[in-house]
Amino acid sequence: MASVAYDADTGGLNMDEINAPTKTTTESPSLDSIIRQCGDLGLYQWIHIFFLNLISMSAGIVAFYYVFGAAEPLHRCQLPSSVWPHDAHYYSVNQTHQDLINTYIPKDKDGKLDKCMRYTTANRSRILVNCPNGWAYDRSVFGYTFTEEADLVCRSEPRKSWLSTLMQTGGFSLVIIGTLGDKFGRKRTTAITTVFLFVLCIMTQICMQWIPMTVNVKFGLLLANTLISGRTVATYSMAFILMIELTSAAHTSLVGNTALTAFTIGEGVLTLFAYLTVDWQKLKWASTAFIGVILPYLYFMPETPLYLYSKRQYTALETVLRQIATRNKRKEIDWYPSYQEFVRNQTLNEVNVESKTSLSKQVRQLFSHKSSIIKLLITCFLGFTTYMLYYEISYGLEVINISPYLGVLIGAVVEAIGYVSGSALIVTRLGRKGTFVIMMSLTAICILIIPFIVKHSAIGTVLVTQLGKYAVSGAIAVSWIFVPELFQTSIRSTANGLFITFSHLGAIIAPVINTSISDEYLPISFYISSALAVVVLLLTLILPETKDKSMDVEQD
Repeated sequence: MASVAYDADTGGLNMDEINAPTKTTTESPSLDSIIRQCGDLGLYQWIHIFFLNLISMSAGIVAFYYVFGAAEPLHRCQLPSSVWPHDAHYYSVNQTHQDLINTYIPKDKDGKLDKCMRYTTANRSRILVNCPNGWAYDRSVFGYTFTEEADLVCRSEPRKSWLSTLMQTGGFSLVIIGTLGDKFGRKRTTAITTVFLFVLCIMTQICMQWIPMTVNVKFGLLLANTLISGRTVATYSMAFILMIELTSAAHTSLVGNTALTAFTIGEGVLTLFAYLTVDWQKLKWASTAFIGVILPYLYFMPETPLYLYSKRQYTALETVLRQIATRNKRKEIDWYPSYQEFVRNQTLNEVNVESKTSLSKQVRQLFSHKSSIIKLLITCFLGFTTYMLYYEISYGLEVINISPYLGVLIGAVVEAIGYVSGSALIVTRLGRKGTFVIMMSLTAICILIIPFIVKHSAIGTVLVTQLGKYAVSGAIAVSWIFVPELFQTSIRSTANGLFITFSHLGAIIAPVINTSISDEYLPISFYISSALAVVVLLLTLILPETKDKSMDVEQD
């Protein structure tokens, strides 16, 4: 077998060597097979999977910050300052205080204190007013939240939803960042995006912490910080693509599952941070500090063999493959002859192709083929629907009077089990499509049952919704692995960015629907959502199966 010499003037290849007569082989080696020869799930991959999953964990931490940082504690109107000055504690401090609370604060039929009204006087001809001198909050559960600092309760409560909306909106940046990942590489895009959001988060937090300002200005800065933090989903997506491109097609499901599970671990870490800090600013600093821990690794993060091959950067590709083989203790004879044959078998057009493709050309490449357009439309609708169903079905566990910290942990465990189940099933005979159909069918059934059970059994409702959360989490796990496999390397990050962008659009719309529809018509929204789930699983049948298919070729 003739060797392939490298030359800087020809992109790392000696053209005379390529044009030299060679023996034909029955089957040309693929890049996927060469990665297997170098070690497709060895020490090299596990080292980078570990550090890349710190990015996955940071996405889980940041995504659920508002659950605790802007949590709504128990609150009531403060008593008139003339009868009890500095009434800052929700619960009474002595019997006199309790008698005054009973006199001035009305109660509902269940004996709970009204959150937004109090009487003006203690006599019988009393008039209700909207907390003229502020609220008293309970800090025993969540500590000091931004909801308390900005009084985002009662009439101001809708403003609090802006935080979760902007967090999801930050994911829209993937429309651009995904394309940049295909243009400039997974490594460079992930590193720049991570450093960018870390620096901007630090700047806004310094302003909020130490610069005097009105609460409205601080709220604006927190909104800006939340929008910037939302871009962690972009780094998460790029790290996900990077991880599955470091291994072969045989292990993409396992590697992808580690990233999804790491996201749920991030939810648990956030819960621990919230429990220890009990202060919204300290929690924000802890979340940002976790991102800072990742920064040194960005220098050592590798580029993926698939990306380097798509750009015909053969010298860099050989370097990465040699690093993989060396770390995984593979000898050069195990992989290098196949790599030489692989490079030599590339056509002259492939060798001389321009490695730098314009952004407009990448977009045209994605939208100029009918099959690509069909796959893109289906996957975007799939992402939109699965995330809308996830947020619609994610009922809290407060109906059984459980600790919010324990509730988040239980939800994270259920989500993780769904991810593991989905990732485990896709390597069986069911494949990607069969597993998605099963998980989505179970989701549709649970959503259909909820309106019938919600009025009769609180425990039953929780069980059905948690089963639904398990199922839709499994469907999400399949889609996150399935969608990148559907597109060729040169447009994979762009297509995946659009998929996740539409996913976040569904996450934004779900609470809007639930809050804008009256209780009388709410069951109809569940029926429609169940029907959408059926439509999505039917459309999925159109897509090609990608199980055991190499990611360095396009799936038709």
